[in-house]
Amino acid sequence: MLAKNKINIYDYSDYRNFLLDFYELEKSLDSSFSYRVFAAAVEMDASLLLKILQGKRHVSTKSIESFVQFFRFKEGKAEYFRELVAYGKAKTDDQVRKHFETLQKMRPAACRELDEARYRYFQQWYYPMIRSALDVFDYCGPEYAAALGDSCIPKLTATQVQSAVDALLQLGLAHKQNNGRIVPTEAHIKTKEHWLSASISDYQKSITELAQRSIAETPKEERDISTLTMALDSSQIQKIREILAETRKSIVKVVNAMPSQICDSVYQLNFQLFPMMKKKD
Repeated sequence: MLAKNKINIYDYSDYRNFLLDFYELEKSLDSSFSYRVFAAAVEMDASLLLKILQGKRHVSTKSIESFVQFFRFKEGKAEYFRELVAYGKAKTDDQVRKHFETLQKMRPAACRELDEARYRYFQQWYYPMIRSALDVFDYCGPEYAAALGDSCIPKLTATQVQSAVDALLQLGLAHKQNNGRIVPTEAHIKTKEHWLSASISDYQKSITELAQRSIAETPKEERDISTLTMALDSSQIQKIREILAETRKSIVKVVNAMPSQICDSVYQLNFQLFPMMKKKD
């Protein structure tokens, strides 16, 4: 198998992507390599292997060791592969978070740096806020971190501000202009990583807590918090979601039309729609 030495398991956080990339690379090097050959080598039915490579099925606990032996993984890589499978199968946010963080500890630093920056961006509520703040605040380096942190609500430390700016620069979400000022870019993070839903849940919890604090700490004229409790036909909930989506788009258009030079604040807008009672059948 020529591809075994050309592909690094530590570059992956999805074991099925690893297996698929290995298959395609091996096929390009050896035209006789097929799903059937691969499946036989790992003692698996070819149709099941195909479904695994397509992301439709998972490797069973029993079959994990067949893959470990096939790739001749040493103990470190073998344990990493086992953890990858456990991570891929994780269902709850806590399980996803636990396995992802374990994987990150097992990876060489060079392989995990960018993934950790992405993970922090979605997990820390103030990273997106600092990105928007760079449109408002003339930030030219670490010596400005304390002043920016002092302007935030709630206040942030200089260390928190600088860690956010460093991550934004690393992810291409901010860049330094010729005059030294750091400003946001138009780039967006595109990821389909398994950890994303768990991180967004953490982010949403933090933002909800900030909204609660704002009721007591922010003057009424500087905020707008309203509630609406209503009886609904739950089968029609998608219509409400579509209205909310259109509302978000309309607000974004208004905000995008505002030149950054005239902006002096960063606001957080939350939409919350959730069931409070459901009649039993």
